[in-house]
Amino acid sequence: MSKNILAIDIGTQSARAAVVNQDGDILGIEQIPHEVDSPHPGWAQQKPNAWWGETCRAIQQVINATNAAPESIAAVASCGQMHGPVGIDDDGNVTTEWVQLWCDKRCGEQCEQVRRTHDESRLAEVTGNPVNPAWIGLKVRWYKENQPEAYDRARWFLVPKDFINFRLTGVAASDPSEASGSFLWDCEKDAYSEEQAAAVEVDLGRFAPVSASHEVIGTVTEEAAKLTNLRAGTPVVAGGGDFPVSMLGFGIVGEGIASDVTGTSTLLASHSTKPLIHPAVQNLRHAVGGWIPFTILDCGGLSVKWFRDLMSGVRDGDVSYDELIEMASGIAPGSDGLIFYPYMLGERRRENTSARGGFMGITVNHTAAHFARAVMEGVALAMGRDVGLFRSLGVKVDNVLCVGGGSRNRLWNQIKADVFQAPLKLGEEPEAGLKGAALLGAAGAGLISDPAAVALERRTTSKTVPPNAESSQQYQAALEEFSRLYDHMLGYWENR
Repeated sequence: MSKNILAIDIGTQSARAAVVNQDGDILGIEQIPHEVDSPHPGWAQQKPNAWWGETCRAIQQVINATNAAPESIAAVASCGQMHGPVGIDDDGNVTTEWVQLWCDKRCGEQCEQVRRTHDESRLAEVTGNPVNPAWIGLKVRWYKENQPEAYDRARWFLVPKDFINFRLTGVAASDPSEASGSFLWDCEKDAYSEEQAAAVEVDLGRFAPVSASHEVIGTVTEEAAKLTNLRAGTPVVAGGGDFPVSMLGFGIVGEGIASDVTGTSTLLASHSTKPLIHPAVQNLRHAVGGWIPFTILDCGGLSVKWFRDLMSGVRDGDVSYDELIEMASGIAPGSDGLIFYPYMLGERRRENTSARGGFMGITVNHTAAHFARAVMEGVALAMGRDVGLFRSLGVKVDNVLCVGGGSRNRLWNQIKADVFQAPLKLGEEPEAGLKGAALLGAAGAGLISDPAAVALERRTTSKTVPPNAESSQQYQAALEEFSRLYDHMLGYWENR
């Protein structure tokens, strides 16, 4: 009998389950949608018990839909939205009815308290990260100070995929990709840090032991088998956060390649042996070892959508993306000195969190087509700064794998390749999270020995966009001007 992997993805918008065969082909996916509750500005929360119910239904449905025999499932592997701590008591009951999601900002005051009482640069050297309300440890401190009963009752705080694994196996466990996002992890010792726990003022004993993402942490219990139609005794691996596991699914492993993930936001990430310690860079452990340094531009693809909507309003009729691209294609690289500052939703960097967007260098000769091109160039130049930062910190960026909706914009792809001075490879994998999880499950079941090597073998691209030598030279001058503007504006919007 051929072997399959049951892959689970606990996302922000849905719980999904897939049956993936040992060759990496998805045989079927079932999805149960859910909503984000936001009772106050900056809050984003969901109920973990709902995740478990949805996951059970999705597993049952996908097994039925694919006719996958339970005995064919060699392992279960989960990934999920990161950084959401679920409190679990000694009896396995949830103590946190509502869980803060990755994008929840309610622990901002706890972040400020840590900054006021400690040297943030020293903490960053230990953790590889600046203080950020996304990190699990700071969210747990919020529970300690605002819901002490939930904190005191909790034996464990488990992130979404670890909570699902706990429900499947009865075992509390985590993995390095999630533990490194706790702000309690020592990046040099590659272990939890008592020093960090003291700085954050949380009990380190409430955070689960860490296993490698492909390691088996337990097996499906009789109770879970009845709820899911899985076979009791099926191995369950530790899995990983959705972002690092998707990086594996995309084949972003090893040196020399970075990823450009452009949807609403734009994320630039690479694979490094060590974290990159810099105020503008965040770091997470990869699901296959090493680190993922990354930057996020919240208004990446959204910038182009915003300008398209703006043009549609001016024309009193929809302007298509193809029309926008056609307009911008008639303008020379550099938009005749017009610069778009793309931080309309601020920036993750502390000194620029309240930033706003803008155009600089407007003259009477600039047309709507100039503005269309400048928007695409502004996002690419912001990313170009990050590519340059990565290179200055020792990361090789020889190629950039471009995925997400933004990869369909042919002009933007060329602009990015020219700005990065590197070929842009267009990725084709729409289900990187589930496929990455399946690779981890296959490794845990002994079906493959090296998930990173297999991910590289299976990486597919549809096209390569090489940089244009003449345009690249022009964009280096534009990047210098953009960087001068960025440095001048850094901190301008804070405390206003």
